Amino acid sequence: MKIIFSSGDRSETRLRYAKQLGADGVSAGTESLPGYREKGHATPDMLTNLKTTFESYGLSFLTLRIGNSDIHGVLYNTPEKDREIDNICKTIRAAGEAEIPFVYYNLTPWRSLDTAWPDTSSAPELQSDDLRHGSGPGRYYRPEGRGDATLLTHTTSRVQEDVESTPEAEVAPHGQISSEEMWERTTYLYERIIPVAEEAGVNIGAHPNDPPEPVYRGVEQNLNTVDGLKRLVHLVPSPRNGLLLCIGTLHEMGDDTMAAVEYFLQHKKIFHIHFRNPTGTVPDGYYQEDFLDEGDLDMLEVMRLLKKYDYQGFIDPDHAIGIAGDEGGKIGFAWELGYIKALRDVVLKE
Repeated sequence: MKIIFSSGDRSETRLRYAKQLGADGVSAGTESLPGYREKGHATPDMLTNLKTTFESYGLSFLTLRIGNSDIHGVLYNTPEKDREIDNICKTIRAAGEAEIPFVYYNLTPWRSLDTAWPDTSSAPELQSDDLRHGSGPGRYYRPEGRGDATLLTHTTSRVQEDVESTPEAEVAPHGQISSEEMWERTTYLYERIIPVAEEAGVNIGAHPNDPPEPVYRGVEQNLNTVDGLKRLVHLVPSPRNGLLLCIGTLHEMGDDTMAAVEYFLQHKKIFHIHFRNPTGTVPDGYYQEDFLDEGDLDMLEVMRLLKKYDYQGFIDPDHAIGIAGDEGGKIGFAWELGYIKALRDVVLKE
């Protein structure tokens, strides 16, 4: 188990910070690669150069994230989809040549939108309990944590309120998309990229739908349940087809989180973990991304489960809790990563 730190910032200050916190490696997005946007895909040289930079600070380059906009045409079935898939395949091959073990992407269509959700944080009815709007309907950053720490929250009833007060063109910019359509598009993608991943020797995977609402921004979501994730990892059978499993999102679905984690571990379908511990679920109507020691899950038991199945993948703090005076989330990430490292070290010594 390696602790990983997501970083698009390649500055000396940021990379030294990651190493000083105890990270083993780095996850970086394609937007970090000079020349990527012009070519539309990564090349072995791009990835090797960035890998060399990370390694100079004692950090391994372990995960590459494909940007949301690079999969937009696939998810919305535009004429650009085949070009996008071709570029994704080139990026996967480049990752194989650069010996980067994992590539992931997000198959949540609304995340690739070029139409951002409007910021309603100035609305009078929100000023009393909300600081600012999150990245979609129902999502707000609110002082709900201990000591009024700012947490990302999701309230199902407010999803509808936000939708009703927002123009249709912003609610669902690409119209209503059914579950069947999304599975067809996902299958079209996977039938082309899985053989490439096998040839390149690279593990690939998707992040679950976040938030895991049944319908979000006009899209019937497929990766918002454990059954949906199970279908995805067996959609095109391959040991290279797996998940970036966000434990927080998984728990927010309202299914048996520990049983689901165990299933995916048994089938060796987890390559990278977002180690979060929320309080509440979508079926509850409300959840918040809480401190690791205050959410609904026993994260020590989660770590023990990883050890039980000899998990060899990566563990990522993912989000930083909004601690007072914490510019850029440095304190929050330090707290999260330190807590994860302590849990791992305890379990490995048991």
